[in-house]
Amino acid sequence: MAIETTNIDDATSPAAPHEAVSSVSAARNDLGLLSSRTGQEFLQTFVDLLQDVIQVDFVAISELRVTDKEVIRVKAGWMDGDSLQNFEYDACFTPCLEAIKSAETVLVYEGVQSSFPNDALLQHKGLESFLGYPVINTYGEVIGLIQLAWRRQTSQEECYQILETINDFADRIATELENLRALRVLQTLARGPDLATSETVFHLITRQIQSLLGVRAVFVAECALPDKTHFDILAYCEAGTCRTELDGTPLSYAGRPCENLQTMEEFRLDSGLADAYPDQSVYPTKGYDSYLGIRADDKNGNALGHLVVFHDGPITTHKLETELLTIFRDRLGFEILQKRSQAK
Repeated sequence: MAIETTNIDDATSPAAPHEAVSSVSAARNDLGLLSSRTGQEFLQTFVDLLQDVIQVDFVAISELRVTDKEVIRVKAGWMDGDSLQNFEYDACFTPCLEAIKSAETVLVYEGVQSSFPNDALLQHKGLESFLGYPVINTYGEVIGLIQLAWRRQTSQEECYQILETINDFADRIATELENLRALRVLQTLARGPDLATSETVFHLITRQIQSLLGVRAVFVAECALPDKTHFDILAYCEAGTCRTELDGTPLSYAGRPCENLQTMEEFRLDSGLADAYPDQSVYPTKGYDSYLGIRADDKNGNALGHLVVFHDGPITTHKLETELLTIFRDRLGFEILQKRSQAK
C-alpha cells in the first residue's frame, strides 16, 4: 500500500465530504478552549478533543527520547479508553520513523498493517490507517510526533482537513514539548549533592547528565599532571548509580576514544565502539556502542579534563542538550580548577 509523505505547509485541502468538514470544524471550535492551558494539561486537552470530535481510535502526542531518535515516549494519548501517558516504544519498524526521518507528514489511508508488518502495536490493535505529523522546534529539529490511527480506511480529503487543524497548533505543541523538557532540566539541575552521603560535586555532575540524557553511563575525568598521558576518573555514573570504587582510577589515553580529546574539543562515535577499540573489553560487556567525549579547557585553552557519555545507540543531541552539555563542560572545568587550588 502506498505511503504518502506531505509537507503540510504546501498542502491544500481538497473538497472534503460533509461529515469530515463538520467534524473538523467542530474540533477547531473546541480547540479554541486551549488558550488557557499550558504544559502537560495543554497536550492532554488537545488529544482529548481530537479523540472526542474526530472519533479516532488512537491519538497521541509523543516526544523523542533524548539521544535516541528511534525511541518515542507518549506525553498524552488514548487507545481504547486507556491512557498512554509515559508509554515508551521503539519506532524502528513503525510509520512513526518515516515521519521522524523525513520531517514530513506520513499518511497511510488503508493497509497500514501490511505496509509495516513488524509494528506490533498496529498488528495487535487491528489498525487500518495512520497519520503521523512531525513536531519541529524553532531550530528545525524534529522533537516529537502527533499520531492518529483508525480501524477503518480514511481518505485524503479527511486527513487533509485534520492536518489543517493540527497545523494551526503545531508551533504551540512544539513550544509546550520544549518547555516540558526545559522544566525537567531545571528540576534536575536544582538538586544538589546528597548530603547524607559522601557524594561530591563530580558525582552530582555525572548523575545529572546521565539522568537528563537517559544514556547508559557517564564519567568525568581530570587530565593527570604533569605528562598528561593519563587521566584520572573523578566520578563514574552507570544506570543512575555512582560507582565510587572507580574514583581516582588512572587510565591511559592510548587505545581509548578519549585519546582524540588530546587534540580535539569534541569526539563522537555513533556506532561500532567495540570494533573501533577491540582492546577495551568493557564496551561489548556493557553493551556500549556509541561514545561522546567533550573536553574542558582553562581560559588559555589548556586541557583540564573531559566528560564522556556512553550509550547503546546513536547519541543524538538537540539544541537544548548541546547547550546543556556546554554548561556541564564549563562547570567541570571550574570544579577541577577549584580542586587543584584547594590541594595547594
